[in-house]
Amino acid sequence: MPPPELTDDLVGEFLLRIPLDDDPACLLRASLVCKRWRRILADPAFLRRRHRALHRTPSVLGFISNAKGSQPCRSRFVPIDPASRRPAARDFPYWLVLDCRHGRALFLVPSEGPVAGEDFVVWDSLTNEQYRLHRPLGGIPFNAAVYCSAAAEGCDHRDCHGGPFCVVLISSIWRSGECVTFARVYSSESGDWGEEMVVNHPQVCIDICPSPTTLVGDALYFHGDKGYAFEYQLGIQRLSVIDPPPRSMCKGSSIFHMSMEDGRLGFANVEKNPRLRLCLWSRETFSDGVEQWARGRAIELETLLPNCALPPPMLASGRRRYRKPIAKVADSIFVGTTTHDGAVYMAQLNSGRARKASDGCNYIFPYTSFCIPGM
Repeated sequence: MPPPELTDDLVGEFLLRIPLDDDPACLLRASLVCKRWRRILADPAFLRRRHRALHRTPSVLGFISNAKGSQPCRSRFVPIDPASRRPAARDFPYWLVLDCRHGRALFLVPSEGPVAGEDFVVWDSLTNEQYRLHRPLGGIPFNAAVYCSAAAEGCDHRDCHGGPFCVVLISSIWRSGECVTFARVYSSESGDWGEEMVVNHPQVCIDICPSPTTLVGDALYFHGDKGYAFEYQLGIQRLSVIDPPPRSMCKGSSIFHMSMEDGRLGFANVEKNPRLRLCLWSRETFSDGVEQWARGRAIELETLLPNCALPPPMLASGRRRYRKPIAKVADSIFVGTTTHDGAVYMAQLNSGRARKASDGCNYIFPYTSFCIPGM
């Protein structure tokens, strides 16, 4: 007598437990096993409720990078799984990617029309919709970030594709003999830029770095030089300066601010003492209310990265070739190298595994989504 056939509920429970961190397209391949599996996987109840209840963090579907040394500028979207068709690989000639968050990517593009200038374009890769907005006059250097308009109200960003969004523009300029940083916010709902927010830092000149921004809770962090960062709080729309760690505590490459596993602000940097280590730091509040940087775990890069990513110890100029973290998503961090091909590696902090993500790019912007590629 044959064993009883598994019910759809039991099959669904098995499919729920397929890990998606390394290969978001594995559910697509599972749907090819038989018509029954595909029907279960395509069921809205599975996709929207049961699957997301178990997998609470979005999967990395790919990344957008700026081609290093490309003139004119060019950006490219590369899926993690080349077999995936959604979203598919795509080039963006003359476009410079600035940010990627909540299923949207932000680009700096040439203005349309006879007058030379620059605009911003917000692109939704799943719907392929593009939203163009003018860039107001401001200082250089600058940076910008995009986020869902409901981020401050706790949106889970699972079904907000095509919904309202905001763009934050931040820049440092000289005013009345001192360095100040200002920010303005664009809302797609109003179709206009808001009032200017200003923070003064007369004791130090801080330039804005064109590197990926970091969202921690309801605050966006923009990287500045000298280890500084600028905090923009979404809810109350306030701009402030975050001081760097003391030089005596933090040595090595430039630091990269990021979100820690416990939801606090942190940063990573690469040190050589005596081996190459990826050092993680977090912002802690002590009993007296004072916030300070505290060092956490250190990860051996020489055991994490392949040998080809580890250059000779000395250059002809006498300077060491250090690597630097350039992006982070979930438990993965993207580490840039200074090898001849300028490779970027995606390293998983929990599993200790790494794989090559890209060649020849200055910055990399992970694209995450709750969608299942190809379905």
